Amino acid sequence: MSPTPLITFAIPAYDRPALLGETLASLAAQDGDFDFDVVVCDDGGLAETRRAVENFSARPAMLHVNSPRLGPVANWNRCLQLARGRWVMVLHEDDALYPWYLRVAVPRLREGLAAVCTRTVQGPVPPVLAPPRGTPAVRIYPPLFFLKSAFTPFPGVLIDRALALRLGGFDERWGPLADYEFWYRLAGAGPVEVVRAPGAFYRVGEGQWTERAWPEMLRRMHLLRLRIAREQLPAHPRLGRWFARFFTARAARSYAQRFPEKPAGLARALRFQKIPCHALPSGWVWQAIKLLAP
Repeated sequence: MSPTPLITFAIPAYDRPALLGETLASLAAQDGDFDFDVVVCDDGGLAETRRAVENFSARPAMLHVNSPRLGPVANWNRCLQLARGRWVMVLHEDDALYPWYLRVAVPRLREGLAAVCTRTVQGPVPPVLAPPRGTPAVRIYPPLFFLKSAFTPFPGVLIDRALALRLGGFDERWGPLADYEFWYRLAGAGPVEVVRAPGAFYRVGEGQWTERAWPEMLRRMHLLRLRIAREQLPAHPRLGRWFARFFTARAARSYAQRFPEKPAGLARALRFQKIPCHALPSGWVWQAIKLLAP
């Protein structure tokens, strides 16, 4: 292990030691001999969390217990601050990586790259997947693409740590959408590559932040899309606003189907379904954005 490892996996933890153990096990199971360390930033303080870190022996691991507690977004930033690696991944304690993740992601790392990620699968438990064959295809994810969505859910993103710190890390003012907003700024500061093979797992379960904060997330999501439209399509403001409304309406419909609550913000977002050409297939609109991207 070098004094400065190539990669730090920085894990924000909060009182889910059993899931933390699974996340650490996914790091221990990585194919090949890669230069990485682990730091766990604990915002809870359970003794079981400490034991989970002490039981991890695959690579050097450090436990940092926040005092006082920081809250989610500030803890993500603490992860960036305490990481030693040239590249850092903020990997939540309930998510995981497949054994081939480093094998397909590390060859992409190079000077000038802002981040690299793989595709992410979602669900209550990690599905069994076959390793990718050969060298997976890679594509750049430019800032304009964020009009539709971020390039991936949270896990699986290796970030240039120095660049992330220069950008100020995650902005707490964006709350549960701080990752989306940060990825957008990151893509504007340098190329972000997506390896077109699944390599990370995002756990979907009860009690997650999304379940509690989705109405506010929907509002902020639209505000972010409007900002992206202004910044990325300054010569086409009406078209940019249309894109923002189109994809926010799609998100609102998804939330309306998933949650029984019907707050006023949801009703306002659903009204975007009345915009001209609202019934276009989302794939067609996505292709139009791709054509507009530089």
